[in-house]
Amino acid sequence: MRLDEQRSIIDDFNVDILTMTSTAISIAKFNGSNFKQWSGEMALLLEQKQVYGIVMGEDERPEDPAEQDATAVENLAHRAAVKDRVKQRGTARSTILLGMEPRLQASYMEITEARTLWEKLATAYKAKLKFNVFQIREELLGIRLEDCDDVDTYALRIDQKVKDYNLCSEPST
Repeated sequence: MRLDEQRSIIDDFNVDILTMTSTAISIAKFNGSNFKQWSGEMALLLEQKQVYGIVMGEDERPEDPAEQDATAVENLAHRAAVKDRVKQRGTARSTILLGMEPRLQASYMEITEARTLWEKLATAYKAKLKFNVFQIREELLGIRLEDCDDVDTYALRIDQKVKDYNLCSEPST
């Protein structure tokens, strides 16, 4: 399947990235409020594509062969390693961007390095995540039975806030 055909089947809420001929991986797109879930799933996808080290700053530039002692084969191998590294960095960046809703994607398109992109997203949205946890906790504490029509509505509101809280909160260690 060609890349333009793949893009045409991506709906507004999910990104499907074909990794093997028989396997499709689908994760929720980053929408600005699901950073914790999205970043965990995206990290797994990047790891599966063998480019997570690039995002974590663990990719190393291939060493230049010693100029005087380098053979033609060593020079070719070095050029191939550099080309592969550039390709992997592009794969990491494009995978992250394709995993974002278009309105957010547009804001980050000018960032050319996958690691910088990942760090900027983490910085921008982890602060929001902490704020959301406190906001959800306050909303949860504010739910009153007398404000609801019946016990079922009361229980549903509490259940929804607990689910929202669990999605936003960091696991305690």
